[in-house]
Amino acid sequence: MISQIYGIIEKSGDFGGIMPYLLIAFISSFLLCLFLVKLKHKSHLDSLSGVQKFHSWHAPRTGGLAIFLSLIFAGIAFFIAGKDFSDKFILVIISCVPVFSGGFIEDITKKVSSKIRLLSAFLSGILACFLLDANLLRVDIPYFDDVLKSSFIFSLLFTSFALAGVSNAINIIDGFNGLASGVSIIVFLSYAYVSFLVGDSFLLYLNLCIFASLMGFFLWNYPFGKIFLGDGGAYTLGFLAGLNGILLVKYHTQVSAWFPFLLLIYPIWETVFSIWRKKYARGLSPFKPDSIHLHMLIYKRIVRPKFRKIKKRLRNSLTSPYLWIVQILCTIPAVLFWRNTTVLIGFCIAFALFYVWLYFKIVKFKTPKILRF
Repeated sequence: MISQIYGIIEKSGDFGGIMPYLLIAFISSFLLCLFLVKLKHKSHLDSLSGVQKFHSWHAPRTGGLAIFLSLIFAGIAFFIAGKDFSDKFILVIISCVPVFSGGFIEDITKKVSSKIRLLSAFLSGILACFLLDANLLRVDIPYFDDVLKSSFIFSLLFTSFALAGVSNAINIIDGFNGLASGVSIIVFLSYAYVSFLVGDSFLLYLNLCIFASLMGFFLWNYPFGKIFLGDGGAYTLGFLAGLNGILLVKYHTQVSAWFPFLLLIYPIWETVFSIWRKKYARGLSPFKPDSIHLHMLIYKRIVRPKFRKIKKRLRNSLTSPYLWIVQILCTIPAVLFWRNTTVLIGFCIAFALFYVWLYFKIVKFKTPKILRF
């Protein structure tokens, strides 16, 4: 997909124009990660204890800071160059401040509750609605769209809730080297591709810059986990993934509202299923962490037994490709049928059924042979 997007940009005559900004985002993210890796201060190192911890080495959990700062640098470069969308790019960054701050403070202090982080993401959603006019007016569901269009308050609350939900969803799948960042790379490249198809240069540049900054982080995170996204990075990436989908749907009526939903259904459904599993199947609080998410089961039931002789630091990273494939299963139909609501809804339902089937297969020690292979 990367080569295809670049090929399209090159044909449009704007390849030389976009590359300097991508390099700024990539190089600044890469060097900032290097600095954070070398900064051996206990305040930004991840804890080794907890039900969701599957690593046995100390690494900074402040990779989100490198990504956030690199986007700021790209925004400054756009402003200096006089790009006509530089103000929008900067407003996107401003909208991210509450959600990033809530996660980043937790990364440093370990004292910010999940409810406060969700509230921070909700506040970022409200900011985005006012600064970028990003409130949803349609989800391509009859009658519900009428309510969104007729009530600004309802639209504002629904949009902010959705953005907070996606922010939390990306954070939930952030459990192994390269998992959340790899899924996010696929998502933002898909947004960039469709943004080009609809002729939206702002969203094209925005998504490619996020991709470039992510790659600067990814090279340090995968496969050896020298730095982690942390809550600041995971929540911010989730927020940006949701915001890009909303802006694409609101300003381009040919894009189905179910395109971003299918593109993000893996982390979204992971969250919904986890809430059901904790609250109704196990009688626990949905906010209480546990160790039986799909990616954790794949590690414990498939990766760990099969690659027992491999060092734990590398074995951790072997979990992510399984979930990248799961994400690609959603991405391919989303990108192919981004206009067709009926087909996209069908694939969303199919994925939900596939996820539940796969989850219980693994739980019952009946892992499909193709995964064991």
